[in-house]
Formats: sequence, structure tokens, C-alpha cells
Amino acid sequence: MAPRTAHHFNLDPVQVTIAALGILDRQLTLGGIPARYSELNFHGGVGDVINVNRESRGIAVQESGISAPIKNPITGDQNVFAAASDRPLPGDRRAPNGFVNETRFPVQLTTLAQNATALGMETVAFDLKRFGSQVLTKLTRGFAEYFDDTIAEFIKANINRSSLNASQKKAIGGDVDVKIPVADGTKANLNERALGLRTALVDARMYLNLANVPQSERYLIAGPEVEAILLKDPEFVAVDYSGDTNALRRAIVGRIYGFDIVIHNSFGLEMYLFHKSAMLIASACPSLPMGAVTGSVQNVNGIATRMLVDYDYNAKQDTIGLDTMYGLATVKEDPDYVVRGATIGEKFVRGLKISITEVGGA
Repeated sequence: MAPRTAHHFNLDPVQVTIAALGILDRQLTLGGIPARYSELNFHGGVGDVINVNRESRGIAVQESGISAPIKNPITGDQNVFAAASDRPLPGDRRAPNGFVNETRFPVQLTTLAQNATALGMETVAFDLKRFGSQVLTKLTRGFAEYFDDTIAEFIKANINRSSLNASQKKAIGGDVDVKIPVADGTKANLNERALGLRTALVDARMYLNLANVPQSERYLIAGPEVEAILLKDPEFVAVDYSGDTNALRRAIVGRIYGFDIVIHNSFGLEMYLFHKSAMLIASACPSLPMGAVTGSVQNVNGIATRMLVDYDYNAKQDTIGLDTMYGLATVKEDPDYVVRGATIGEKFVRGLKISITEVGGA
């Protein structure tokens, strides 16, 4: 009796899922920017809410001076000086205990993102030689493109300070509007267009600083049109990250005024500036279904993903797929947040939008 034909792929679902998440993490551009929160043991579905902790800003410091000055016990005697024992006894100098007050805010799981591919017995036997590059990379590439496009739309809809009132904008600034001349190709025109953008960026940087937004991990997201204006600016020096396998690093074309510049085709003549903590992507995985042949739920670098393998007896083919439930949210401040005497409260201040308008020309 002839031996059975052995499957030439020995796929461990745990290792395959971990590998998929590692590949996905390197392929993300915009998807690699937001802060991440994930849950593996989530018992719920799409539309449910995950409560995420919002870090407290800091614990207040209380100052205390001396209780009273030391006086010479003999009035008018210049030869006798006060001793330490003459110091009045101080009162209670113990600092009041602060409290790490991490408030919570909800993130709704709005979407079940998923993709899959069928592997027929002929494909497995004759065409499939390298599972990682032929199957896994293609599945994760689709996820990366989906996340990048979805986050681009989220940025355009939510990264702005339109919710601030007039007194709040007076204290920490709002969105920025800038007008630049229509391009005519002359050197003076190139300089004037770039100067307009750089001036707007300085104002935006000031507004983020006024709101006490951290200096590190700041991003400037823009489209190819803005990139062209900046690259033609004699004052701008691009940073070459060629050779890096990380998609986000490859998309960073330079750094200006403390912002890493990330270019994506989803954006036009506009700029969005924000800190990494301005957005959060929360992900959770459905439980493994009872009918699946095999599967695994894993979490790598804050992204929770489920891999499932099933078999179709009618078509004589395996189906392998990835899915996750996720939601996006902007991170607002605590309800009692105050800046420069202005009560900001639970408003979004960790980013803003620069609107660019071209003027002049025919």
C-alpha cells in the first residue's frame, strides 16, 4: 500500500499569527502612528465599548518656606548670634499625598476588519512554495492598506480644534489658516510659498506648546502637494531613511520644527499636526469559533488579531483568514484640565489642522 501524501506545510497557528502581526506592524504607515490598546480576552462584539485609561498629567507640587525667621535672642547685641536651637519649631512639613488619577474614556469597536484566501489542493501541491511571502504577506498587506486608508479618513475628520470656544482658542490657539500664492515656477514664488507654510507651522507649534503637548513624537501629516512645496524650499533639508524596512520610517521624508513629516496620498493641500497620543486604536478579537479547523488569537505590539483555518469539503480547499475588531478615538483631556487660567475640560487639544488656500493667478 502506497504511503499517504503528506502536507508539505506544517503550520502552527500560533506562530503563523505572530508572524502575520509582525509583518503587518512593519507594513503600516499611518496605521503605525496612533497609540494602541488591545484586549485578547474580550467577550463581546462589534458595537461594544472598551474603556481605556487616560494617563494623568502629573501630581501637583506644594511649596513650603521657613516657619519663621531666626532672631537674635539678645536684642542689640552684635556679638551674640542665633543658634539652631533658637529656630521656632516648624509645623507639619509633610507633603500631601497626590493621587494618580487616570480617568477612563470609551472606545467603541466600530468595525470587524477581515480578509481571507482559499488554497485549493492543486495550489498547495504545485504553486505554494513559500507560505510567508506568497500568502501571509499578501493578507497583511491588505490589512495595512485598509488601516492606512481608514486612519487617513479619521485624521481628516477628527484632528482639529473646532470644538474649542473663543476663550479657549485665545488661551491655547485653534486651527491655522494660511494663504500662499499660486505656483508660477519662479524662485521668488517658491520661496514665498514655502515661507507661508513655515510660518503656519511655527504658529501651529506654538499652539501645541501652549496646550502642554509633549515635544517628542510629534507628526506632520500631509499630501504630495505639500511635500513638493517643502522639498523646493531652500531652508528645508530632507532626511534619508532609505534601507529601513519599516513602512512608517520610509514614509517620513524629513523633520521640521520638531515634527516628523509623513506623506500619504490620501491628503491634499492641507496639514495635520498632532502628538502620537492624540489618537488611539483599540482592537479586540472575537473568540475562536467551535467549527473552525484550527486558529489562534494573538497580540503583538498592541494589535490583536485572530487567524482561522477552515476546510471546504465541496471545493476541496483550505481557507485561511485574519480578522480583528477595532475602533478609533481621539484622546481628549481630563474634565478639570486648565491652561493659562482657561478651563479647557474634556476637549481635544493634542493636534490641529492647517488649512492651505492658494490665491492669485488667472
